[in-house]
Amino acid sequence: MIVGVCLALASPRDARAQTILGRVLDQVNEAPVGGVIVRLIQRDGAERLRVLTDSVGRFVIAPPEAGEYILATERFGYLETRSPLIALRMDGEAPLELMISPEPVGLAGLEVSVEDLAAEELSQMGLSPNQLGNRWIDRAEIDAMQMPGLAKDVIRWQNIAGVYIDEYDATADAPLCVRFARRSRQCAITVIDGIVVPPEQAFGLVSSNVEAIAILNPTDATTFYGTAGGGGAVLFWSRRGR
Repeated sequence: MIVGVCLALASPRDARAQTILGRVLDQVNEAPVGGVIVRLIQRDGAERLRVLTDSVGRFVIAPPEAGEYILATERFGYLETRSPLIALRMDGEAPLELMISPEPVGLAGLEVSVEDLAAEELSQMGLSPNQLGNRWIDRAEIDAMQMPGLAKDVIRWQNIAGVYIDEYDATADAPLCVRFARRSRQCAITVIDGIVVPPEQAFGLVSSNVEAIAILNPTDATTFYGTAGGGGAVLFWSRRGR
């Protein structure tokens, strides 16, 4: 399904193919969509490259050669989208926007829980709850803690080896700084439902409103969030409906 493409091509030069500087947006509210797999497909259907959009929906693809290509997107909760045929010239940059449409995640006779959605989105990042170990906290574990506190309390009570937690200051309502090295100057970024947010907003979530939490180490976080993820990332899925 083609839902919208806006493409501007640069002037041709005598060098490699244009680099696509793209962004993926939600067609309903025009909000950026992170965690989208974007595939570069040749006219004959052969896939050449695939990348993942960052937290603000951006992606960069450097095709190996000039020619005609199609971009295809995949993300759980959205319809698969294919762009019209794109003719890339030699060298330069090609800004591009892709608009994708939300897709209901419920199936006939079946309800898809937010926790299932969280695990699916984690899978699209090439990770799994089993890989994360106790850096994956699901709703059952939160309930087992039997505390009506905040999301930051859930993180602290897990006592995760190699994860260090500091308060910004001495006040009871201060947000946390999650670090993967005790002396690291960079805190983990915080993400709610795919959107990077200030730590006080994320760690201030009431624990009863959190469905799942994933703590990514700096290596994984940098892959998906660039240099901003150099200190790791804490991902929250709220108990929202889809």
